[in-house]
Amino acid sequence: MTFHLIIIAIFFWASSFVGVRATLVEYDPTEIAVLRFVISSIALFIIAIPNQINVPDKKSIFSFLSLGFVLAANHIFLNYGVRTITAGETTFIVSTSQLFQVVLAFLFLNEKISARFLAGMSLCLIGITIIAFQNSIGLSLNAGIVFVLLAAITNAMYFILQKPLLKKYKPIDVISYAIWIATFIMLPFGDNAIKAISTASINSTLVVIYIGIAAVIANLCWSSVLSKIEASKAAIFLYSVPVMTIIIGFLWLDELPSFVSCLGGAIILGGVFMSNLTHIKQLRFEYESSEK
Repeated sequence: MTFHLIIIAIFFWASSFVGVRATLVEYDPTEIAVLRFVISSIALFIIAIPNQINVPDKKSIFSFLSLGFVLAANHIFLNYGVRTITAGETTFIVSTSQLFQVVLAFLFLNEKISARFLAGMSLCLIGITIIAFQNSIGLSLNAGIVFVLLAAITNAMYFILQKPLLKKYKPIDVISYAIWIATFIMLPFGDNAIKAISTASINSTLVVIYIGIAAVIANLCWSSVLSKIEASKAAIFLYSVPVMTIIIGFLWLDELPSFVSCLGGAIILGGVFMSNLTHIKQLRFEYESSEK
């Protein structure tokens, strides 16, 4: 059952990257973020009612506010980044998020960093540089790369901020309040989003609705996975998100990353793989033990 939840989460995350790129023709990045959060909030409200979610105590309010702010910023950065680079290139760079999680844990949670991790991080930076400057003469940097890097960093911050909250609250509590707060933060930009609906095609609007629902499904599935296996081991399966995104991007938008992008992406995934080699060996050992 856990494996099925992993597949579902990966599919909905990957298709969301492609969906954002598909809707950028008729919606701007902020409008997509606003509508996405509103739709996710409504879906979570319907789910949360029968689940009787817990009300945050006073000590946790600031943590939830920070979580919501970071989540809102993450989606704005991501949507702006996808405007100028392919969905496949985007997911290659976003996959470095788990490395930024380790860096943040080292800086703020006093967790250790190994030499292998530093080597893997260096590979990731090389891969990102290859993607960033592939079409440039000299040192002209694609602004989309910067936005997606900021999305990867804020995504890492989102998971780091979740850690202490998940010790006191259920995953659905944390996800619900984070998305509701992010929605509240984005509402001041809602006027333009409402106007955009009146001019956009039905297909684009349906894709935005899909993105909002997909985010809820993916997060709930992943939270269920994290309740069964360790986060560091679960993260290994996220290596398949870029591959799934490229496949969906080709089938949906007839979009494929260039050879140079694939090379840079392979180097990035190699760096992430190297950094998590210990967890991969542990996961393999546990799987082989369960099969005996």
